Amino acid sequence: MAEERKKFYRRLGQAFAYFESQVAAGRIRWYGVSSNTVTGDPAGAESTSLSHMLVAATNAAASLGMPRHHFAVLQCPMNVFEAGAWTMRNTGTHQDQTLLQLAIQEQVVVLVNRPLNAMPRTGAGVLRLADFPLEGDAVSIEEALRAVGSLEEEYRSALAPTIPYGGEGTKPADFFNWGAELARIRPHIQGLEHWEQIEQQMIAPHVNQVLQAIPRLVSGASAEQWEPWRDRYVPRLLALLAGIRREATEKSHALTEKIAASIDPLLPAARRKESLSRKALWVLSSTPGVTCVLNGMRTRRYVDDSIAVLGWEPLKEPGAIYERIQEIYR
Repeated sequence: MAEERKKFYRRLGQAFAYFESQVAAGRIRWYGVSSNTVTGDPAGAESTSLSHMLVAATNAAASLGMPRHHFAVLQCPMNVFEAGAWTMRNTGTHQDQTLLQLAIQEQVVVLVNRPLNAMPRTGAGVLRLADFPLEGDAVSIEEALRAVGSLEEEYRSALAPTIPYGGEGTKPADFFNWGAELARIRPHIQGLEHWEQIEQQMIAPHVNQVLQAIPRLVSGASAEQWEPWRDRYVPRLLALLAGIRREATEKSHALTEKIAASIDPLLPAARRKESLSRKALWVLSSTPGVTCVLNGMRTRRYVDDSIAVLGWEPLKEPGAIYERIQEIYR
């Protein structure tokens, strides 16, 4: 592992030397690094070190006779769970400093990403640090599973045998098996973020592909059977997916309520009623050494929620939030 680290920083130094040459040529003024592992445990096999990066930049500049390097920007993940930039000590020549302390000292701009998508060490997968309004009415998922399963059994017995199969890929009898598959998956769904990954990456592409393919494969009596079955099946499947989504939302809501209850006593009373996403962004933007918080905002509602924090006075003790989260969710 030590040899691999040497190789990594040697290659990094070569890249920095090229960038320094471009600064000297007047093509760029500054350069930086984006690293997902610079805030992790220094003992980790894939960890990187800001201290070592600064040494590589200094050596690269010196090799070209430049008095100072132009390595000026670092992008890394940070949120109230993944607070390594605030808590972890560097390896190398600055072992008594955290990443943010060193960045302040060396005038390195720090851009933090994933402010609301945390990956706790608790094994909960991706945890969205936001409030989750419940959508739609509660339904009996067991009944929805039975309804979908019954329609799929009807498909397998009456329709699947009429669909040509070329001997490769999914057999027509297996085109629709979501009743059994979702019953198997359901107990393992960790929350809304997890469910959305399953729905968007596994379920929706397959269902859409099959629904588009079958009309091209059937004709005559088979086509006459297919359309009425599809028109009964799709609403039942959508109702099942909506029910599981609501259940996943409830799981996420329970987690975020627990987080809010943990940190609210450390916040000013006037901010305790704010959304969890605002609280999480406020903690980061108040943290010394964090220059900018990069937050993806896909809707106007997200924008309105996020930019309100820009007018708030900085939180006086952001470190207390990181410590509380680490105490509770080790």
